[in-house]
Amino acid sequence: MAAKKWGWWTRHKLQILQDYLTEFVKASKRADERIYLDLFAGWPENQSRETNELILGSARRAIEVEPPFTRIGLFELEPKARRLEQAIRQAYPNRSGVKVFPGDCNTTVPAALHQLQPISWAPTFAFVDQFDSEIKWSTLQQIASFRPAKYTKAEMWILFATGMYPRGLNLHGEGMNARYGDTITEMLGSEEWIPIAQDTRTGDLSPAEARDEWVNLFRWRLENDLGYQHTYGFTMKNTGGQEIYDMVFATDHRAGNKIMSHLYGKAAGEHEDMRRHALALRRDERARDKGIATLFDVGPRMVTGSRIANSRIYQPEPARPPYGAR
Repeated sequence: MAAKKWGWWTRHKLQILQDYLTEFVKASKRADERIYLDLFAGWPENQSRETNELILGSARRAIEVEPPFTRIGLFELEPKARRLEQAIRQAYPNRSGVKVFPGDCNTTVPAALHQLQPISWAPTFAFVDQFDSEIKWSTLQQIASFRPAKYTKAEMWILFATGMYPRGLNLHGEGMNARYGDTITEMLGSEEWIPIAQDTRTGDLSPAEARDEWVNLFRWRLENDLGYQHTYGFTMKNTGGQEIYDMVFATDHRAGNKIMSHLYGKAAGEHEDMRRHALALRRDERARDKGIATLFDVGPRMVTGSRIANSRIYQPEPARPPYGAR
């Protein structure tokens, strides 16, 4: 199967994931077991839309870190799950501890966690790379409570599709999409999103304010319902600079908080550099389509903007009470 093409922001997201997993396994190297859960594992190999370069998927990045995860659970719908397993077995024929769980992850995660229960003490990381609002709050609850209370919770990195919700809810149409609203309620485990949607619809919240409130609500729920000590988001933008989704991190571990805070600070400057590079490539391609010759290919280093110290780039603020409760 041909690799699927993704935008540069996907490549950046996966690089942040790889950087964090590398530090995660180093920090937990004294543990005999380490668990990685990938709830929307996708395809092991992807392709850059801008440069056609190969982009390794999340599953391969998790498999290749050292020291290795001893248990890796990959969750995907059929028939993609079958193709994923075949590709993984072919690429890593002697690798043990990797299991593909076919079907809806909201249905298969409980069984997987039950299988892993004998080693529930093991440091655990879950990557929840959903497309829209496919994950259910009950699934996040089970992951958060997987490890015994005397240990820190399983860490989670979750795609929160802030750019999808206004369109899915039809906030600018004649009536809101109630069926889609049900999926939002199931994802958040609460109807506290409704005041955000209503005030976005009336114009009392600007699009930027609404995005902030969506992310804040999700963080608030992770902290106050699931009990995570630290949560924060990183906004992913497309080539035109539009905010498309947020990556929300949740951890109880001091080391995890320190590592991801550093990586988010580092990523802020990188993200803008990558966006400028993609924009320059787009402009060159349009020029060539018009028959205008370009002097040379634009490389990433040619469009690097000024960097700001990490501590000044990323300063997470505490989650506030939900919008409708303030």
